[in-house]
Amino acid sequence: MLNTLISVTDTKEKARDYFFDNVRAILIAFVVWGHLLTSMIDDNNVIRSIYFFIFFFHMPAMTFVSGYFSKNLEKNREKAFETLFLPYLILNFINYLFKIFVIGEDYFGYRFLKPTWGLWYLLTLFLWKFFLKDLVKTRFLLPLSFLFGILSGFSGEFSGYLALGRAVCFFPFFLLGYYCTKEHIAKIKRIPKIISFAVIAANAVISAYIVHKDLFDESFLFLKSPYPKGTGGTFLFYRLLIYVVAIAMIAAVINLTGSRKNFLSLIGANTMTVYILHLFTVPILEKFGIFKNKPILFFLYTIGATILIVLLYSLPVVKRIYDSVMDKLVGMIIKKETKNPQPEK
Repeated sequence: MLNTLISVTDTKEKARDYFFDNVRAILIAFVVWGHLLTSMIDDNNVIRSIYFFIFFFHMPAMTFVSGYFSKNLEKNREKAFETLFLPYLILNFINYLFKIFVIGEDYFGYRFLKPTWGLWYLLTLFLWKFFLKDLVKTRFLLPLSFLFGILSGFSGEFSGYLALGRAVCFFPFFLLGYYCTKEHIAKIKRIPKIISFAVIAANAVISAYIVHKDLFDESFLFLKSPYPKGTGGTFLFYRLLIYVVAIAMIAAVINLTGSRKNFLSLIGANTMTVYILHLFTVPILEKFGIFKNKPILFFLYTIGATILIVLLYSLPVVKRIYDSVMDKLVGMIIKKETKNPQPEK
């Protein structure tokens, strides 16, 4: 039931789109790796540059994939509350308790509609999928979404509450996925591979330059907050740069990812559990301060930990357990559908 996040629609094994499974596997690995790198980005500029490289594109690309598999507008709205909003509320509360009692963070007051850490994605997916049926009736929706995403930085309304900052700023990538067709994918895959490698290299150079010049903080890549006061014009350009780099990187990932079934395909079929469970694993690992102040060992450790987390949490048995538990929790809230009683004659 809860395979909505970063997942394909239900298909028979023989009809499964292994290309997007492979794409999801690559992206979820970058998500986990990026979060593992977080604890040392202030201590080493090389690690900080890698972090910027990852955050330039990994969530825009995941949003694009989710949009691609959201073409059934009726199903989006029908299932959004049960498969996204309720799991968000449940996981947000569990994560709140986890941070207080396991991680040991100071009490910060539970907020239903202000997501903790990575759970913003479930909330924004709910908003997008629920309202998409009506939003697509808007003329010039795609260009307007980019314009709105850029201009929203001038307003304090678009920040953490209801994840509105991210809901607005990432929405263009969701729409790009929604409007993308198999024909578009085929055209992108025909682009010479050298161009994709050049895009990746350009992202690396841009990321290193931003870190070297300290042009903006890493939090600006999260696309969740307004522009700093008095810097609107400059940061408008930076947000535009993020959009351009993200779109180019999405195309590069599509271009370079294979379509055949392989070990990535098995991971890509179960990325939801990886996404959710790593949110509870990474903070625990951070508490141990593994190889803190040892950049090379820390770098190698994060790669190894990423591989282990992705492989473990993508196992079918882990997904079955997660789905079973979440289904039971949601079932405690949602009434079972019953047939209308027949009127007496």
